[in-house]
Amino acid sequence: METGMIVISTLLITLCALPFILVYGSTKKKEILLKMGLEALIKKDNGHLTDYVVSYPFALGFDRTTKHIYFYKKNQEEVLFQKVKLNEVKACEVQKEKKHIKNGKQNNEIVQSVALVFTYTKGNTVEQFKLYDFDDSSQPNGEMDLAVAWKQKIEVLLSENVSALVESKTENRPPELA
Repeated sequence: METGMIVISTLLITLCALPFILVYGSTKKKEILLKMGLEALIKKDNGHLTDYVVSYPFALGFDRTTKHIYFYKKNQEEVLFQKVKLNEVKACEVQKEKKHIKNGKQNNEIVQSVALVFTYTKGNTVEQFKLYDFDDSSQPNGEMDLAVAWKQKIEVLLSENVSALVESKTENRPPELA
C-alpha cells in the first residue's frame, strides 16, 4: 500500500512540476538564441560584445572598444537590429508612455511603452530602443528597471567620453596655453 502511494505521489509531483520545467527550458532556449543573434550581428559589424542583457523578445549589448550600444529584437513578425555610437550621443533618457483609464471612481494607469531614447549631439536627432510595447505584450516584465539600469550605465560611459575629450583637447594645446 505504501509503495503505491509513493509512486502515485511521485507521479503527481512530476506532472505538476513538468509545465514549469518546460516553460523555463523554453525561455532559456529563446534567450540563448537572442544572445547568439545579437553576437552574430555585432561580429558582422566588426564589433565585440563586452556587456549584454537578454530579456525576451530583445537583447541589449555594448561594445566597449568601439563604444556602440546595440539593440536586437526578434519576434515572429520581425527582426530589428539597431546601433548607436556613443561618441555621437549627448544624452540618454528613459521614456515611459502611460495611458490613464478611469474605471468608476478609480483612475488606473497602464504603461503603453518603455524605451531608451538617445539624443545625438548634431542635429538633435533622436534614436530609440523600444524595450516594451503594450501591443506586443500585455504586461511589462521588468523592462522599466532594465531601462533605468542601462541608462545609468550609458551615462557613465557618456561621462567617460566627455572627460576623455576634454583631456585630449588639453593635451593638444600649445604649452603656453595649457
